[in-house]
Amino acid sequence: MRKLLLATLALFPMSAAQANPDVTSREYKLMLLTSAFSYNTEAANVDSFLDTAESTIEAAISRTVTGSDYLATSRDLKFYDTAGSCVLDHSGYAFRERIENGSSEVTLKFRSPDRYISDFEDLSSTSSQAETKLEEDIGASASSFFKSVYSHSTTAPNTRTINKMDDINIPFPGFGDDYGFSDSLDLVAVGGLTLRERVYKGRTIDLGDFDGAISVTLWYNGAPSGAVHPLAAEVSFKYEDSSADYTKSVVNRAKTAFAALQTLTAWVDPDSDTKTRFVYNYNPSFCY
Repeated sequence: MRKLLLATLALFPMSAAQANPDVTSREYKLMLLTSAFSYNTEAANVDSFLDTAESTIEAAISRTVTGSDYLATSRDLKFYDTAGSCVLDHSGYAFRERIENGSSEVTLKFRSPDRYISDFEDLSSTSSQAETKLEEDIGASASSFFKSVYSHSTTAPNTRTINKMDDINIPFPGFGDDYGFSDSLDLVAVGGLTLRERVYKGRTIDLGDFDGAISVTLWYNGAPSGAVHPLAAEVSFKYEDSSADYTKSVVNRAKTAFAALQTLTAWVDPDSDTKTRFVYNYNPSFCY
């Protein structure tokens, strides 16, 4: 029996190495009411929301929220897929490009409720500057206050004009080999959307051994002006550890803080799609 066991283990050395993938980042996300934010009062709206969130979280976990919010990022964002079929989305993938100060980066992301399935996806990149991570995204809805999905993603600098599937297959050869989508397949912006993404950061939650970094993300349809409302709004907080060595007290405080945020009914939209789903649902005929 022992010889048989050793022989069996010898046949699967890579499986053993990948059997317990480390979740190096955990991010808690809630969609917000877009009507609560306007571009011309955006900073004040964000500050008002975060002041309320801060006092609510502090009361819930008996720990402090510190820092001041500021506009950290303003950039353009597109998601790409095949019009009429959405082969990426139907395969569990999302592919996005972000352009900031004239520089482009792309992210290829696979999502699954099973972290093992997510981790096994080959997201290797030809870029020496690529960054890959396995992240747990924790969200909520009207029917569930805590639900997890695992995101395996790689982000890399980009110099290509994205319009064909080879703009994914070449820089991400593992994906190209595994899925075999033709290089000549057209890629277009999902829903015809070019989004202006504006991200506020600066406040952190004292969770104990780790701090939770808070972000508020607003997506507008193109460059915003005047009193226009964003198309999507989200608050999130996350903590990271390259060793995934999270403690019981940290994860319990994070869960309590997340539950506290959900009580802010004047701000939280429990029926909203996630940001990515919002993009795909913006034009219902795009995929069909």
